[in-house]
Amino acid sequence: MNQTAAVLEAPVAKKRSLMDGLLDGVETLGNKVPHPVMMFVYLIVFVILLSTVLALLGVSVTEQILEPVPYPVPHDFYADTTQIQTMPPQDALEWSDTHFEMREETIPIKGLLTIEGIRFLFTSFVPNFQNFGVIAVTFIAMMGAGLAESAGLMGALIRKLVAVAPRRVIAFLIILVGGVSSVASDAGYLILIPLAAAAFASLKRNPIAGLAAGFAGVAATFAVNIIIQPIDAMIGEMSNEAIIATGGEPQTIVNNYFFSAASLIFLCIVATVITERMIEPRLNAADAAHGFVAGEGDGGSEELDPEAKAAEARGLKLALYGFLGVLAVVLLATLPPGSCPASRS
Repeated sequence: MNQTAAVLEAPVAKKRSLMDGLLDGVETLGNKVPHPVMMFVYLIVFVILLSTVLALLGVSVTEQILEPVPYPVPHDFYADTTQIQTMPPQDALEWSDTHFEMREETIPIKGLLTIEGIRFLFTSFVPNFQNFGVIAVTFIAMMGAGLAESAGLMGALIRKLVAVAPRRVIAFLIILVGGVSSVASDAGYLILIPLAAAAFASLKRNPIAGLAAGFAGVAATFAVNIIIQPIDAMIGEMSNEAIIATGGEPQTIVNNYFFSAASLIFLCIVATVITERMIEPRLNAADAAHGFVAGEGDGGSEELDPEAKAAEARGLKLALYGFLGVLAVVLLATLPPGSCPASRS
């Protein structure tokens, strides 16, 4: 009888679903992923070894190359000097009037472990950065983002948004703020993720789920935004280099804006559903199995003192005034007829 009662009182193991098994596999695989820095090191070594093997096998690539047809350039001599002025004709300045011809070129693969390859590795660092048109735009954007982060503007904005977020939509707003924070590059990783955990804890929810939501917002939606970000300038510059080489019309930085904005909202909704329907229940079940119940304890987060809060609020107000002033200057410089160079002929 005692043995039968003990068997009846024993807890029945809950059958794990297919989703639980999938998440366990993702967790196990994620724990085996090397550090991102080492991943780049491995990729560099792989490319060097692959180039050497392909070079030994005599592999080559044949591709078609478009080149502009040469046009005559008249030489205008100054009357009082021997300096020659070369002025291309007007049709050469218009990409639509420029003619191209196609030729085939066979490019053999060169190994990077040869003397020439090693010399190329060490002598191409500066030219690669110098000839990459995106670098200048990225540097300017990062200077502004770094200044905003070091001044505390990014942290103050994120704290303000998280503080006023309604309880029912806190996960969505945290993920949305994480997506918007990509304009400041790593600021979201440094500021939003720990604040998301603190926000969930203050609402008596699992702080690890908040941390995961913040990370999903910063990382999973990094390439799309409702605000123009540095990556838009980078992709735009790279696309224009290819477009101009084929005689097309250069695109603007806002060419992909509506797709990017819609994608951000869609990804935020997906990440919110995954966080609240899958991640948080799984974490709560794991905590309950170890005797911990989400919401116990004070769950509070460190608060700023009243003087710091007042200074932060004053700083946000001044930052808003500054933003509106700069926006007004930009609008005055671009909206009036004839202000855009492309509109003047």
